[in-house]
Amino acid sequence: MTGSVIDQLAELEERYSWRTLQTDGHEWRWLDTAGEGPATILLPGSVGDGAMFVSTLLSLGKQVRLIAITYPAISDPERLAHGLARVMDHIALASATIVGSSFAAYWAQFFALHYPARVRALVIGNGFTDGSDLAANPLFDRAYVEGIASSTLHQEWLERVRNAPASALQQLQEIMLDKRQSPENLHARFLGVVASVPCPALPIPASAITILDCDDDPLIPAAARERLRRAYPQAKHVSLKHGGHYPHFLNTKEYEALLLSSMS
Repeated sequence: MTGSVIDQLAELEERYSWRTLQTDGHEWRWLDTAGEGPATILLPGSVGDGAMFVSTLLSLGKQVRLIAITYPAISDPERLAHGLARVMDHIALASATIVGSSFAAYWAQFFALHYPARVRALVIGNGFTDGSDLAANPLFDRAYVEGIASSTLHQEWLERVRNAPASALQQLQEIMLDKRQSPENLHARFLGVVASVPCPALPIPASAITILDCDDDPLIPAAARERLRRAYPQAKHVSLKHGGHYPHFLNTKEYEALLLSSMS
């Protein structure tokens, strides 16, 4: 794929239009590539909207049906799970492969818990078991996240991204925080991370679950990655040598191959 991140986002939104659903006072938004075959739902982590998957959507969207979802400012994983079910009802989607990244990899497990018949496969990408996995990182200190104003948290993250070394990922994150993600939405996701508790055992076959992590993930420590794998000992475990916390953007070739295999 060529062109700047700005060009890629423009191309994405020229190809596909955002759709919306209001449910329980919250707006859900998504891009549906309407490709062939069973659907795959893509859920971003704490930073950004569904277009965080811009590389995947542009690369595979005509080949397979991808639905990239922007979920609202809700921190409770069960409320998010029920909201996703409403979206699937709205678009008459009986089941899908559910792919979560980071915080969404956490709450996607609760979707599988409550709606097992609607999960063809589950990909838990760059995830964690509960908030204790990240508590040593000052950015995910529970007292800090719960005590800070949404606007302050958002501004701190925007400045942190702006001061990071220039890269395509840095540019994408800055666009997301500056133009597309509200302070309330970002804060809700962080609140969901720090308050997270382990998901109960899932009523879906282990063969339908993939645990994806990256050796160079700067946010999820090695011990947390291993703890999540131990929670799903019979699942498929995929560890990429590189991809950081965003393999869908930083290691597109291997990430897309994994997605295609999970759909089969």
